[in-house]
Amino acid sequence: MATRARSEEGFTVIELVAAISVISIALLALLASYDQAFFSLHTSAKASSAGLIADQQLELYAALPYASRGLDNSTLSSVKASDATYLSDENSLPGSGTEVRITNCGSSPQCSPVQTVTGSDGHSYKLETFVRTLVNPNTSSWTEKVVTVIVRDLSESGSPKVVTMQTAFDPGPP
Repeated sequence: MATRARSEEGFTVIELVAAISVISIALLALLASYDQAFFSLHTSAKASSAGLIADQQLELYAALPYASRGLDNSTLSSVKASDATYLSDENSLPGSGTEVRITNCGSSPQCSPVQTVTGSDGHSYKLETFVRTLVNPNTSSWTEKVVTVIVRDLSESGSPKVVTMQTAFDPGPP
């Protein structure tokens, strides 16, 4: 039986440093993926909660008769005089249209242009609602009321938009 020229017992210091380096790089990569996963999960939970708020607001309008879809006149005037974000969002809406105002609509959720709502995640959101009448470009005798809802996150600086939803309602058959 032949004897070995040198012993191969244990690790050398160089092998040990190399193994620790490889393991450290792998653990750092794994840690970075956990951080990214947490951020994605947090963002999607916020979008889901804000989407639910926007959907509930649009459902309120779907349950109303066509003539009752609009915003309270005095509340809308007050919001436009004091809320620059609301005005900026209104100016950035696509298309041109006439806002729909209803006299003595009240303070119910479907009449208020701006509301602070707590989402299912416990965070506060700013809910902005816009109701406009748009004329069909193909025929001037047919109009639709377009309801746009923007949900902003109040817990972040600048209150960034989280969700924007829009739906249109027509008056129905003549």
